[in-house]
Amino acid sequence: MSSGDSPDRSGPSRPQGRYVPARGLYTEAARLRRLSWLRARTGAALDSLQHTRLDAGKLTGNIEGFVGTVEIPIGVAGPLLFCGTHVQGEVYAPMATTEGALVSSATRGALAATMAGGVGTHTVSQAMTRAPVFAFRRLADASRFAEAICRHLSTLRTVIRQVSDHAVLHSIEPVVLGRTVHLRFRYSTGDAAGQNMTTVCTWQACQWILRQPHLVTDERLESFIIEGNTSGDKKASALAMAEGRGIRVAADCHLPAGIVERVLRTTPDELVRGYQHIADGAVHSAVLGSNANTANIVAAIFTATGQDIACVHESSVGQFILERTGDGVYASMTLPGLALGTVGGGTHLPAQHELLKMMGCTGPGSAARLAEIIAGFALALDLSTVSAAVAGHFASAHERLGRNRPPARKVTEQDTAPATGSESRVDRPSPPTVCAPRPAPVPGLAPDRTGSS
Repeated sequence: MSSGDSPDRSGPSRPQGRYVPARGLYTEAARLRRLSWLRARTGAALDSLQHTRLDAGKLTGNIEGFVGTVEIPIGVAGPLLFCGTHVQGEVYAPMATTEGALVSSATRGALAATMAGGVGTHTVSQAMTRAPVFAFRRLADASRFAEAICRHLSTLRTVIRQVSDHAVLHSIEPVVLGRTVHLRFRYSTGDAAGQNMTTVCTWQACQWILRQPHLVTDERLESFIIEGNTSGDKKASALAMAEGRGIRVAADCHLPAGIVERVLRTTPDELVRGYQHIADGAVHSAVLGSNANTANIVAAIFTATGQDIACVHESSVGQFILERTGDGVYASMTLPGLALGTVGGGTHLPAQHELLKMMGCTGPGSAARLAEIIAGFALALDLSTVSAAVAGHFASAHERLGRNRPPARKVTEQDTAPATGSESRVDRPSPPTVCAPRPAPVPGLAPDRTGSS
């Protein structure tokens, strides 16, 4: 039997040495065997993969063919003062990134918002969708199925309750496209992101549907697949932006003119004018939403906390809004679909779990808390980024802290200061310790039980 073959598999054997060995084995010995094979196969030394702090036996739901780990630098941004539904007080956010200037810029925006009284945050809703597709022979058969299926919502909820204690089916929307019917199952999934959970639940629900002769028959149904690509899973879509997929969350703050000038190094008029140009460009380019760089915050915090990084694409769709007020600017950030969780996935890994715990994002209601933290820091980063762009500091900040730093330049004290607006250059008053009255909790979401950070 060649490496990686299954003893009971029929058919021709695989060529010796071509496939990754020790398939399905989650032990340190199996990891080292694969690593040794990979070195022999590729000629690469791979010395950095020799040692890892992760226990191979605890990765059965996270990785296959495990050979080692890579390290990503983690910086800490903040503090940012929150006056939200699920989070109050000052919070520091871990950001796993190799993007120079990101942490400093987020910290500068957080400083401005904190000096102005903090950010208000609110989790609007939480939902996860899965959308199987049934292909019929004729349009008439598809139409009859679409009309009948919603009458069985109660029964399908019962089927799903037998599969999961956490997934709650809220609705099914049939979408008829020619002779096919896409069924958009919409769930709430508690503190889990819920992609895998809803896949399993939807599969079992569809198996029940396929057994009902009054709904489908072999003569009428041509095919069925578990996902017909109308859910928006791991893709940015206008439908998900409008309806929400994952956690829909918003953050806002008001910055007086003095703080805009002292911390963000621009003026309210310049800031809003520059924002308008950015928003106009987004419209012309047909960008979903309009923001400066929400993806940076989402990717950095997702990576640090064990989220599904493939969901960064859909989760970073955001609507950043700036308005001129009589004494400054009003800013808000809406993220319609943060596909995140505080249980499941990679959240159990040691470092990721510790960082979630550091932010108070463990236990009931913690997914909503994490979503509000991400929204607050996304707002802070966009404020700082747009300010740097309109003030002409964007390129110079990246030159001092980013990957395009001139290699021959001598590092000075100025280079080691925060990229744009350091605390040492701003007479920072003590931040307010009392937040605005707390909004009412969102129905169906557990309240914050972790206290302020």
